[in-house]
Amino acid sequence: MFSDPEKSLKIYQKRKKPLQQKSFLPKELTKLVDFVVREQLKTALELSSEVDENISLSEIHEVVNGKPLLPRESFPLDFRACGESIERLLNFFQESSGHLSEAADVIRKEIKQDPEFLNKAMNKHLAGDDDYFRAFGEKTPSGPRLLNFLVQTGTTPSIAVIARHLRKKLPGDKTWNNGHCPVCGSLPYIAELRNKEGQRFLHCSFCHSDYQFKRMSCPYCAEEKNDSYNFFRTKELPGFRVDVCGSCKLYIKSIDYRDMDRKALPPIDDLESLPLDIKAKEEEYSRPTLSVWGF
Repeated sequence: MFSDPEKSLKIYQKRKKPLQQKSFLPKELTKLVDFVVREQLKTALELSSEVDENISLSEIHEVVNGKPLLPRESFPLDFRACGESIERLLNFFQESSGHLSEAADVIRKEIKQDPEFLNKAMNKHLAGDDDYFRAFGEKTPSGPRLLNFLVQTGTTPSIAVIARHLRKKLPGDKTWNNGHCPVCGSLPYIAELRNKEGQRFLHCSFCHSDYQFKRMSCPYCAEEKNDSYNFFRTKELPGFRVDVCGSCKLYIKSIDYRDMDRKALPPIDDLESLPLDIKAKEEEYSRPTLSVWGF
């Protein structure tokens, strides 16, 4: 979504109404999604993608062998821009009439009491310290995951813009042997099939980079196609499939719009295909990453 924010915004405009008409998505959620998408794309347009990171041929070789180009905890965030974005998101929740407004008030008080509170929370997100956010959630029982959502959502544009710049330093046409992101090392949250050949691209759950991966192989345990690795579809949700692995019992959804007049927008596609997550879990498969919406 962040590789071309202007184009993504145009795609979202076309996808917005059908999304809001999904009966399984509450109106409060689609209203939040609308605000978040616009906020993130607007922020991404304003951020610089320049990263002072010289990559040597030996480092690229290490990436090819599985080492991430820049681990997530090393991403040089634009803390000022991220903080301003989080503040706007926080205002959205405080002005809402829902139960999350109480949690937003608590977070606002924390910010006033400690000027470094947001920077600390952003660093915890970079470090993948979910225990920190779970512990803080005890202070906001009406929204135990709100701080995590605010920080993840507010930092994503900066992270994605940095990743976009770094991704250009890696081979663009390579099919990677490892399922994790070559840029930051995080796991993918959704896949996409492209072109007539059905080339498979994975979308990173942290930096939102996309990278080509083997068509019929589990991105989580590397199981190749056999009786243990398969997929299923449903008539109710054309354009999607779910790849399931019998070896590690994990699954990943795939976007397949090759025969449809529709453009992919992974965060929105992930939300629209939510019933497939329910079906996969009923079949006793698990998802190793949260969605970009925090569930």
